[in-house]
Amino acid sequence: MGVEMFSLTGKVAVITGGGRGLGKAMALGLAAAGADVVVASRSQPELDSVADEIRSLGRKALAIATDVLSRESIQKLAAKTMDTFGKIDILVNNAGQGCYVPFLKISEEQWDQIIDVNLKGYFLCTQVLGQHMFKAKSGRVINISSAMASHPIRFIAPYAASKGAIDAMTRCLAQEWATRGITVNAIAPGYFATDMNKDAIVDEDISKLVMARTPVKRWAQPDELIGLVVYLASDASRFMTGAVLPIDGGWSAA
Repeated sequence: MGVEMFSLTGKVAVITGGGRGLGKAMALGLAAAGADVVVASRSQPELDSVADEIRSLGRKALAIATDVLSRESIQKLAAKTMDTFGKIDILVNNAGQGCYVPFLKISEEQWDQIIDVNLKGYFLCTQVLGQHMFKAKSGRVINISSAMASHPIRFIAPYAASKGAIDAMTRCLAQEWATRGITVNAIAPGYFATDMNKDAIVDEDISKLVMARTPVKRWAQPDELIGLVVYLASDASRFMTGAVLPIDGGWSAA
């Protein structure tokens, strides 16, 4: 077997937070590898633009505005995907929010919002969409975690807490679904040059801290995540489950 192990031809992938940043890069990367892709987020115009790019690659695409904190909204996402494609092979949980706030200044509402979007959203999406994989006895769940889950910096307590919980949920679910033909893995990115990090990039103090902790001394580009997500979505990773894989420029090694 050779490079065909990495082909996603005939597969259907659903990506939350797929309208921009890492989600957009992964959506286009999975499409380039052969998958038909469903992109979901709250912004329909962003999703429509990404869907058009996917179709330009010769793949089918759906753009479905979705609230990851609403089970009803996620059920509609699942229903539209199943009605169009008849299956869900790959789920990439990516929708999330960040923060950079001193612990004593974090409001209860801000804490709840970040934990809900970053953790509860993954739970709801995996439970609702994953049931179709469970019935089919086949699938790939890929959770986008963060290097901050195990090697956090200051001022990001709710974000780091949510990502640490995602790692734990990944390992737990991997064991539950291991005999159902479903793998459950997580990717732990370091600092990528995305809209989510645009304020940090121009903040001299934060950027200096990030560079001091990143051995390669640069911000990652979104397309540098594509190889790993394609690997985890493909047959090449069929014996890997419960893993949390860093892609962080050496952040977790320093």
